[in-house]
Amino acid sequence: MSSIEHPRIAGPPTPAFVIDESALNILVNRFRDALAEHWPNSVMSYSVKTNSLPWLLSYMKRQGVWAEVVSDSEYKLACAVGYTPEQIVYNGPVKSRAVLRSALRNGSLTNLDSKREVRWAAELAAEDPSLNVRVGLRVNWDLDALCPGQSTVVGDMSRFGFDYVNGEFEAAIVQLTDAGASVAGLHMHRNSRSNSPQVYQAAAGVAREIISTFDLELDWIDIGGGFFGSLDDTALFDDYISCIRAELEGAVDLSRTRLVIEPGGSVIAAPVEFHAQVLDTKDIGQRRFVITNVSRTDIDPLFRKQAPYYIVTEAAADTDHPEQVIAGFTCMEDDRLMVLKDSPKLIEGDRIVFRRVGAYTMSYGSSFIEFPPAVYVLHENHLTLVRRAGDVEDYLQGNIWTGGQLQPTGAQPE
Repeated sequence: MSSIEHPRIAGPPTPAFVIDESALNILVNRFRDALAEHWPNSVMSYSVKTNSLPWLLSYMKRQGVWAEVVSDSEYKLACAVGYTPEQIVYNGPVKSRAVLRSALRNGSLTNLDSKREVRWAAELAAEDPSLNVRVGLRVNWDLDALCPGQSTVVGDMSRFGFDYVNGEFEAAIVQLTDAGASVAGLHMHRNSRSNSPQVYQAAAGVAREIISTFDLELDWIDIGGGFFGSLDDTALFDDYISCIRAELEGAVDLSRTRLVIEPGGSVIAAPVEFHAQVLDTKDIGQRRFVITNVSRTDIDPLFRKQAPYYIVTEAAADTDHPEQVIAGFTCMEDDRLMVLKDSPKLIEGDRIVFRRVGAYTMSYGSSFIEFPPAVYVLHENHLTLVRRAGDVEDYLQGNIWTGGQLQPTGAQPE
């Protein structure tokens, strides 16, 4: 999990995220190659929520990867960085009526996830029969029953989508078709606890059953995201797509029905490092504390796991210390990044670099005590700043600030 580098090497000013563009290229190309091999009529769409850095969205657009969004804000962000509506997959349960109607009118691939969305889509279809409203429905299916132990809500039900067993899925189909809309897609997304392709095989199997039961002719099957990715595992993406095809090729016309995937962490987690620096060390009782200029909220905002890391230090190998508590800069006692055992005795100025921290870290970033850190892209051994560190001016401009005086905004409560 860890390594030591000698001597100190050049790096960005800390704290900072660094995106290795070459690693990102490898993972994106592996997924595209897997789709080209097993389901050429497909759409790769990047999960914007995983990391919504504008540079990253622009990169994905240049690569021909669509944007998968789950809110009005993300939809507008995708448009702002240059995506056309036809290049956006619009998911999630919190769409507004206005943006949903706009997305349907302008050709976004749209999967409905709530009853009000079904009602709004039906209303639009009834208002304008010439529009040919075509939507997908998110399916609620029991992952734990088909792949025991894989569900992230083991022992409970997922809250997303329409249950196709108890009649809610069928009721949505009836409401839409009666209004003149077409159910043209299925959205099968479920998160899992491991990288097992069997989860996607199960999703595809449920989709096959639904297609047969309801006699659906589909424009797309959105198998979702939640994929795992590793620079070391060169076959995993191929395994995912090949098992999906094996389950579905007898149920749909692969030249007509597009396979839609929504990778996020599987392509952006591994290419990103976070560079931290030692600010101070102190011995308290029998404990040695190492204070850094980062917080655990920067690299593990949900406080769930330990990121792999390496240390850049000038310390000699014979200066190992039995135990060092690596702590963040915040005033929270539990802001402790890890405990190093039998590692070089860190000193002020040493660097700790956390690996594989590209997923959700930046999206969950906050202005708690410090503003968001800078982001650099590593391209051919050259670092380019793509987001400067946040400052007070950014914070003031992002909030309604009137010098402490109450001012009318013109908005009236509804």
